[in-house]
Amino acid sequence: MKKISISFVIFIIVLSSCANEKIINKIEWQDELDYFDGEQAYYFVDVGTKTAYLGGVLEIYNILDNSYIDRITVANFDLILRSDGYPLCRIWGESGKLNKPTYLLARNCSNSG
Repeated sequence: MKKISISFVIFIIVLSSCANEKIINKIEWQDELDYFDGEQAYYFVDVGTKTAYLGGVLEIYNILDNSYIDRITVANFDLILRSDGYPLCRIWGESGKLNKPTYLLARNCSNSG
């Protein structure tokens, strides 16, 4: 009986610690995007939306001449808070052209669940 009680307590602790982990599934932003592929930076790009989801696909275009840059499949998000409190997000994804991790930098962003 004592072993069952200890096992139950351990199970509840593990379960509650897993429930406290916050998984970011969606990012929203208000301002500009920049795209970095590890070799080159593209400033002021557009993806046709102001949201990104894990597993979603974003087509990246240059705002200035509407030229196609790349396509990424969203893999992860980094939430960054600058020292002045301004929120930034890195939207990591696998490049369709380069087959390597690349990212979009979103300004004035938030985690929406």
